[in-house]
Amino acid sequence: MEKINAYAKINITLDVTGRLPNGYHTIKSVMQQVDLCDEVTVERIEDPGIILTVESECGGLSAAGHDLVPCDEKNIAYRAAKAIFNEAGNKGLRTPGVRIHLKKRIPAAAGLAGGSTDAAAALVGINEACGFAFTEEELCAVGKTIGADVPFCIKGGTVLCEGIGEKMTELSGLPAIPVIIAKPDEAVSTAEGYASLDRELEVGTLDHPDTDGLAAVIENAVTDRIEQNDLAGAVDSLLPFLVNVFAPMTEESHPVIADIRQAMIDSGAAGALMSGSGPSVFALYKDEAMAAESEASLRKRFPDIFIYRGKLRR
Repeated sequence: MEKINAYAKINITLDVTGRLPNGYHTIKSVMQQVDLCDEVTVERIEDPGIILTVESECGGLSAAGHDLVPCDEKNIAYRAAKAIFNEAGNKGLRTPGVRIHLKKRIPAAAGLAGGSTDAAAALVGINEACGFAFTEEELCAVGKTIGADVPFCIKGGTVLCEGIGEKMTELSGLPAIPVIIAKPDEAVSTAEGYASLDRELEVGTLDHPDTDGLAAVIENAVTDRIEQNDLAGAVDSLLPFLVNVFAPMTEESHPVIADIRQAMIDSGAAGALMSGSGPSVFALYKDEAMAAESEASLRKRFPDIFIYRGKLRR
């Protein structure tokens, strides 16, 4: 039996650079894992087939998204299991059955790659439990066929992701910066977000963030700050690059997202930004004490939303 922590991700910066003929969009983003995680258990069984079960450890079904996490082929972790078994079969390997259990702590439909990270953990766990011995690169290749964020979730850490997310450049890890993640109980349409961005891309009005500049800062200025044990300086180096091209339109249509972001700033965050296509918002802090004070303030102002306080994962 294999137990894997499936870590959530945030986008330190997120850009959409174009649209491919197949309808997929190309992106440029520095993705970062945080220590919020699901627990994925994978057990090999002799009878062929895939058994998937789910439980919630989030604060209530609404926050956990338990009702949004099916236990059949609609679940990306289930499809990951089918994909790796197909790949193993193509290579002439014996394919037994598998039992996968998801203990959900990451909210669903939140812009935190909760489904993708479960799929990544399923691939890693099945590879180990069944003795397939696929390399990380081979697992990423399988993951790419399932979802754009899956290869990053396999690799983890701090990564510059391009293409549809499969072109990855590992960056020097960020320090354990305190972070708060908040998810309002709002449904955000990723398709509508991309449609709006398509219109801006067509007329050339989309304001692209300096993702390459952020990658360079992480490799140089942030690394220097880490060596000097200067956490606050490391955070300051990141702040000018906190840009998400989805955020302006999403905050306009879902004002609570902007309210949460501003409340984070008002309560001591150094910077805050929506993650992915939303609706989750993350905030970075220069010390643990300020993060704790901010968490208390946010819970008082937004008592009914999912709030998590943790750290970036190096």
